[in-house]
Amino acid sequence: MSVTNCGNFCEDVPTLGEVKREISSIVGLREIKKQLESILEKIIHAEKDAADGFRVVPPKPFHMVFVGRNGTGKSTVARIIGKLFYLAGVLSSYTVTEMQGHQKIRDAKGGLLLVKIDEEDPISSDTLEGLIAAMDKGESSIVLAGNHRALNQYMKCNLNLYRRFSARLQFDDLTCEDLAMILVKKASIKGENDMLCGFELDSSCSTDSIARTISELTPQNLRSLLNAHLLDQMLIEAKKVVRPGEKTISLENLETGVQNGAEVFKNLLNL
Repeated sequence: MSVTNCGNFCEDVPTLGEVKREISSIVGLREIKKQLESILEKIIHAEKDAADGFRVVPPKPFHMVFVGRNGTGKSTVARIIGKLFYLAGVLSSYTVTEMQGHQKIRDAKGGLLLVKIDEEDPISSDTLEGLIAAMDKGESSIVLAGNHRALNQYMKCNLNLYRRFSARLQFDDLTCEDLAMILVKKASIKGENDMLCGFELDSSCSTDSIARTISELTPQNLRSLLNAHLLDQMLIEAKKVVRPGEKTISLENLETGVQNGAEVFKNLLNL
């Protein structure tokens, strides 16, 4: 089990329009986007039926398995599903809580609990019993997330838990084109979440050129292990090589950042 300090993801009360824009902005994950759009359309139709005086009974909370490697968007999709379930009346809260022991199971009441499965840090039997109890109460939705091997290994040993999941989403590795699009989006964010702190990509940093750079300067096995988790470090490294006094990151700067960022992770992971 991955124990992180992410805690609760709680944002402003969502609207259908905002969630629709969030779904549209997802990079890659085409099949998953279709499924999210389908849920959204059902909510819209239910709201119309309710407005016309028809009785609409919200479905009961259900539980899902997210299969995919690191950095493929599982946490992002979990937050969107939490909002969709809230808007559909499935859940009483749109808060997404990451697993951090029994306290977090209690904190997730009414919302969505995201449990990350890790081969090297298995869930204890007490926590497993707590998850099953929470699922049986029907007040929260539980999402198990991890790579194929870790989830298969865990489910085989816990069939009582496995039988309680009704949906499975597959998160494929991101392509170099997907990674380039996400990097450009990250670099364009302004305000308090601006990780570039006022730096900008110049016109030479097109999505196509960034995709080629990532393809040529990063090994495929590293991309598969980390996917979008590679990108922040690449941008940080690119900023370091910008000439003093300048605030524009050129393609040459970015190429150095991609290469140096990849080396950081290769050393950390002993690749």
